Amino acid sequence: MIDGSFRESFHCVDFFCNQTLPEKAFELIWVEYYDRVSPELDKRINKYSNARLILLGNKGLYHSSYCFNAGIKASKGKLIFIPDADVAVEPFFLEQAAEEHKRNEKLVMYFYRGEEPQDKHQPKAELSHLKEVCKLVNPSNYGGCISVRKKWFLEINGYEQHPVFGSGFHANGLDLYTRFKNLGLHIMWHPRLLLYHPWHPLNAAGFPVWEVQKTIVNYRALALTYLAFQGIDPVKNREMPSELTENLNQAKKKYKLEEVFDAWYNLKIDPERTKQKLFYRPKTGRTQQK
Repeated sequence: MIDGSFRESFHCVDFFCNQTLPEKAFELIWVEYYDRVSPELDKRINKYSNARLILLGNKGLYHSSYCFNAGIKASKGKLIFIPDADVAVEPFFLEQAAEEHKRNEKLVMYFYRGEEPQDKHQPKAELSHLKEVCKLVNPSNYGGCISVRKKWFLEINGYEQHPVFGSGFHANGLDLYTRFKNLGLHIMWHPRLLLYHPWHPLNAAGFPVWEVQKTIVNYRALALTYLAFQGIDPVKNREMPSELTENLNQAKKKYKLEEVFDAWYNLKIDPERTKQKLFYRPKTGRTQQK
């Protein structure tokens, strides 16, 4: 699980630590991009002997990929689950999902995520309530949770750390899906194990950032490549092709990426004005998309 000091709730720690698997069979790692965490999070982590915090101590714009890669490198197990850090799951989630991986070493597994409607939101994340009200909105939400063996993360050089993947609005899920597919792994969406996602502000933000990042994702999809340009192992890093660099620069200008990154800092200072930048779409023809 990852954070950049922006999480509004830490219920995910309790849901994933209270599983039917024995505590010694798995670990929970929470990676914070900056140098401190909420006292509430620290208290929750300390409740469990198999949970731990990693503080990266970075400054400047949050970049989720550094958190993902730090967690992957620090993990002790062979199988890794990376969930969105504000979902709720059943207590048998990890045990049943792990059984699928025992049958297929090349498995990459995703999970459908139900969304709590805003008008039915409750401050406390309770599984019974979420199971009753959550609706499947996006059947291809690659960022809800992924599970795959650690060796495959290392094979593709981990998450992409290129600067355009900065901020908390990222298309890392789609990028990983594309790269694992190109590697030849076996993709599966579990038909029964579900994620339940409580409503919170900015659930749908990030459009400009995704569009810029998809310039890289689309290149990989057509070139059938799977290595990160800037990833978990510097030895495997490589130069971005000049044509892709040019297309990326054009996308950054089109979607005003620098303004969106600046807006990331201002969410709590001027939220309404900031949201306008986060949801910016370039004009096409006579009308502007909304």
